[in-house]
Amino acid sequence: MPDLSPRFPSQPEFEPGQTPLHLLDPVRLLRWVPLFSASAGLVILIALRLAAPPYVALLVFVMVYSGLALAGPPFARGALLVHAGRVYAVILLLAWVTGLYLLPGHPATGMVRLAVLLHLTTLYVSLFMQLSPLAAARTAAGTLAVLVLTALPHGWRTLGQTGPFDGVTLPVTLLVAHGALITVLRLFSSFRDQLAHSQGRAQALHELAHRDALTGLPNRRALELALEGTVTGAWAGQLAVIDVDGLKGVNDRLGHAAGDDLLRRFAEGFAGQAGEHGGVYRISGDEFALLLPDGALSAETIVETVTQRVRASHPGAAASVGTARWRAGEAADAWLSRADGAMYRHKRRGGPGR
Repeated sequence: MPDLSPRFPSQPEFEPGQTPLHLLDPVRLLRWVPLFSASAGLVILIALRLAAPPYVALLVFVMVYSGLALAGPPFARGALLVHAGRVYAVILLLAWVTGLYLLPGHPATGMVRLAVLLHLTTLYVSLFMQLSPLAAARTAAGTLAVLVLTALPHGWRTLGQTGPFDGVTLPVTLLVAHGALITVLRLFSSFRDQLAHSQGRAQALHELAHRDALTGLPNRRALELALEGTVTGAWAGQLAVIDVDGLKGVNDRLGHAAGDDLLRRFAEGFAGQAGEHGGVYRISGDEFALLLPDGALSAETIVETVTQRVRASHPGAAASVGTARWRAGEAADAWLSRADGAMYRHKRRGGPGR
């Protein structure tokens, strides 16, 4: 079935004042963060001659995993991306444990511990952007719990010391700072979902108010809004009103299902012929309207072409059409009334009305 959605007036790809940067997908950008971060970390460790094998192994794993998830075989990318958040959480926890207990005195360990805490915040954001609020909160809270639990032995061993990762400072700071961040993200994510649900309901109500249920075309109210926008802009073209002749006879002889089929065939034909920038509307039981820009097929040509096709299944199909161009200063309802009058003159005289 042709696309019956309104195509008039045409819309820009993004709103005035926006740049293509506004159209970037933040989730897609976040997927690249682990690859870039691991690559930068590896370069820094090598440049500073601090490339301890455990740290290098973890960074290389992240680079390989991220590379496969972003540009690997199509059959593998989906599964890798689905589990990416949890995999990165495990890697960060391994780096954390390595820094606390395996290489506590290594010159790079302080930098690694700080990097883990910083990248965990990015991980939380990524989780809440890709998972449901409940699933993201559980994963983030579980990661934080493991982080705090693994830090407790280190905190006990360094009790009384004043370093940023020593004593009770570390677990308390983790619980307060990261716990607050997870809570805020959970609230924001829940609000985002509620807003999306409300917008979906509003869109559905808008569709019910502006779209014809039988044909899928925009209805009379949608046409009135389009005409209002047209008379206040610089659009040039014609408005055509079309009446499907003999609909009552089809309903009486063959039933309303046949009449509905007749209307749907005309609707599909008009939508297919109106062109990329034309608008097609069902404005009453057997009446349609076309908004056709200059350079498009004429309304008479469209009606004749569509009628010939409809006659393949409904031999007696016919339609009358009247057209009108907008006059400077004319109100939208007056313009529609002139096109409607031209259509009725066509019906009475058997020729195109103006």
